[in-house]
Amino acid sequence: MSKKLIQFRQELAENPYVTFDSDKNGVSRVFDVEWDFHALNQNKKAISFRHIDEKYRHDIQSYLYAQMQWQKEKSKSNSHVAVSSLLKRRDHLKAIATRWGKSDFSLLSSEKEWKRCSKTLHGVGSEGTCRAVASTVNALNKADLVSRYVHKREYIKWVNPDTEDGGQAIAFPEVIHVIILRTVVEFVETYHPYRHQISEAMEKLYTYQDEMFNAEQKALDVSTLTDRQMMTFSKRMSNRASKWPERKAIPDFSFHRRGGWLGKLLRMCFICVGLFSAARREELLSMNKESYDDSLAAVPKVSGFSTKGNKGEKIYTTWNTAPIAKLALELAYDATQAARKYSLKRLDDGYQNSLLTQDQYNAKKQDLESAFISSDIPYDSEVIINKSSLKYRVDGADGALNMKEFNITATAEDVEEFDLLNPDRAGILKVGGGLPKLSPHDLRRSFVVFMVKNRLGNALTVKYQLKHRNINMSNWYANYSELARTKQLLMDTQLMSEFDEAIESSAVDAWDEIYNVSDTLSGAEGERIAQNKAERLAQGEEIVMSRSELVALVRSGDKSIVLLPTGGYCTNRNCERLCSLMDIVEAPCEHKVVTDKAAKRLSRERDNLIASFRAINDMGDYANELILDARKKKILSIEPTLVKHCIPFESFNDDIKAVWS
Repeated sequence: MSKKLIQFRQELAENPYVTFDSDKNGVSRVFDVEWDFHALNQNKKAISFRHIDEKYRHDIQSYLYAQMQWQKEKSKSNSHVAVSSLLKRRDHLKAIATRWGKSDFSLLSSEKEWKRCSKTLHGVGSEGTCRAVASTVNALNKADLVSRYVHKREYIKWVNPDTEDGGQAIAFPEVIHVIILRTVVEFVETYHPYRHQISEAMEKLYTYQDEMFNAEQKALDVSTLTDRQMMTFSKRMSNRASKWPERKAIPDFSFHRRGGWLGKLLRMCFICVGLFSAARREELLSMNKESYDDSLAAVPKVSGFSTKGNKGEKIYTTWNTAPIAKLALELAYDATQAARKYSLKRLDDGYQNSLLTQDQYNAKKQDLESAFISSDIPYDSEVIINKSSLKYRVDGADGALNMKEFNITATAEDVEEFDLLNPDRAGILKVGGGLPKLSPHDLRRSFVVFMVKNRLGNALTVKYQLKHRNINMSNWYANYSELARTKQLLMDTQLMSEFDEAIESSAVDAWDEIYNVSDTLSGAEGERIAQNKAERLAQGEEIVMSRSELVALVRSGDKSIVLLPTGGYCTNRNCERLCSLMDIVEAPCEHKVVTDKAAKRLSRERDNLIASFRAINDMGDYANELILDARKKKILSIEPTLVKHCIPFESFNDDIKAVWS
């Protein structure tokens, strides 16, 4: 048993505090069924152990606590990983314990016990799940709590072949993307003028129903209604509210205390801001109507808090957006003002009656600053007080945002594009069907693919907008968008026809310049053509080759031509030379043609090279010797061409000033 293991077991005997409030006073002890992290002000506020079997719970809590202590010791800021990461590790330890049948993880150091445990983990889940479980064991190893380290060759054996990874978020086919965009924009524009009326109508509903609910309890002489009584009461309230004038004053509006209609409004606004910013779920939930700003830049921005990759700590940051985001945030915030006011009153009462700590009260008040707050207003005040979060829940199932209002019916073209953009999900979208899912991350990836596919940005743009630390992740999000754009171009027969015509016309122009315009031709192929041209002119021909003849030869493939970066043309369709380099170090290309026009370009290039050479040479830096040597050779290699085309120039004889001896 390691010293670290002995030390932490001695600590655990006293059941020490594991979480603390803002004043550094202990809040939760290691063996409490819930750890309260409200003081950290992270997205996740607590870790519950209620659902873990009693025989495993204390061990899981112990090892999680020991990891946290080790992380705090190693951290300069005396901090541990984000609460969200601790939650995942709790789940992984629980998965190991329930399959293995034991939770004293120090036993995993034993080869015999590890083999027994590893065998039980076969089929535990997808490769991603298995990797995460192995990572949790390796984290125990890193903290010197076990001597076991799990390599890929071991955890790969646990993979259940019938279980798929969550995989990459989906990217919408462009037509479906436009349908969703149009639907949410129309919704926001329609209801934005009614946002205050919606809140006033809901406030009227909350007040009336509370009065009726209290009267119902009195009439029945009960403190709590049974499910049947509650159903009868709710139906009666719904019938009465349906006759209120607000139902007709606001288009397609309906009253729902549990947040049905308001929930749809919040989802529409959430999707709207998400599609026009690509912010993450929690980043979007941190925004309110003050988050939009167009006063300092031509491109409007929205601001919010990001916690990704920062141990759960919140960082205030911004995203580029569109003006519609302002309307969406105002609509979401103002329409839920009655729910905000109602919930805040219950929080104030709970805090005054010591049902909430200061940190819990502050955290829940902060939740209510969001534009996206819970639209579910229960009659019982304690339910509101005990909610883990008062923000609107958009996580739920994968299709939490996948609403029937989008009326998506995939065509064969949509399915084909979907399979191209999402090859790991090929076959999931069916003709005539809707999207298989719609989550906040799908909004992010679709934003990226739409932007890159339509050349509205590149990987660096994506990196900024998505707040990625690594540009490889940005490229991963944009995956297949370039391919989709290329395929889209290839499918546009009219456009491709125009490309072909332009290429053909350029090729004919080049050959016409060679045969009929340029007085002098150089380069090996140019000199052969010039000799043939001279022979034909000697026979009395005025036009060596007509344009119609050139068109026929280009179309048949008998003549091919490529503009070279070195000036002039190459007539070899299968050329593999790098002419800008090889013309200096190898024999000149046998297929090269330089016209008078190309020679003049080379003359200008030579002048620029000389100016560049002299500027670098004046630095007198030995490190530039190779650069200067290559540049000098390039300058000198152009001069024979200028001589052949009778272009005057001054010979270049500069020496390299700084030369290694």
